[in-house]
Amino acid sequence: MTESAFPSYIEDFSKRAILKAGILAKKYKKEISVKYKSKDQPVTNADIAIDSFLKAFFKKETPSFGWVSEETEDNKSRFTSDYFWCLDPIDGTRSYINGKPEYTISLALINKNQPIMGYILNPETKELFFAKKNNGAFCNGKKIHVKKNQNIDSSKYGISSSEVAKLEKYNFFDKQNIIQMGSIAYKIALVAKGQIDVAISFTKKNDWDLAASDLILKEAGGIITNISGKKIVYNSNLMKIESVIASNNKLVKKLCVKFNE
Repeated sequence: MTESAFPSYIEDFSKRAILKAGILAKKYKKEISVKYKSKDQPVTNADIAIDSFLKAFFKKETPSFGWVSEETEDNKSRFTSDYFWCLDPIDGTRSYINGKPEYTISLALINKNQPIMGYILNPETKELFFAKKNNGAFCNGKKIHVKKNQNIDSSKYGISSSEVAKLEKYNFFDKQNIIQMGSIAYKIALVAKGQIDVAISFTKKNDWDLAASDLILKEAGGIITNISGKKIVYNSNLMKIESVIASNNKLVKKLCVKFNE
């Protein structure tokens, strides 16, 4: 099964599923409970509920596909299946807990190590980003494109509030153009939409943080690398990605040079 011959019904039922997951996210906001996997890793009842719902849904609809997510123990089915679903049930959990409209549900379908379909839903802003490999990127059905701005100084940079101090150490751009927001998936989706110029993170990420937004960005004409300028590889043993920079091709190349001077 190639991407071009990919059955449309998979696109249809996965869209319905992520929209239902968005309803769950809104529902659980009224009665949030929070636990901590580690000191800096909160997990909510919404994370668990969305993960359980989508895992059960896709197990029924696509029983031969593998599964990996932030809230499920990795059963390595991603190595034994040609296709696997990759989910972050709530990307931007702190934003979700704090009532900020910046969290997303991020879902990708991956073939071996290549994302071939991706959804990012912001339940608060009602933005549904979607891409299928070689078919363009869309937000609520409207085609989207990255901005072509190549000016480092005038570019708008999306970054998490916890990382602002790291970015401000560099002096080659206007610090007034820093936009603080949660969810790396949402930041990259907004780059794809042309709403901001650059999304950046200096901290480690996992495949579920990036796979859907990577495809959406590429289909919108952008690229994503780590800050060293190296290509991001999915479905590695550890599923760890050291850093992220996402923008149009020329701006990413310029910034990688600057960050590594």
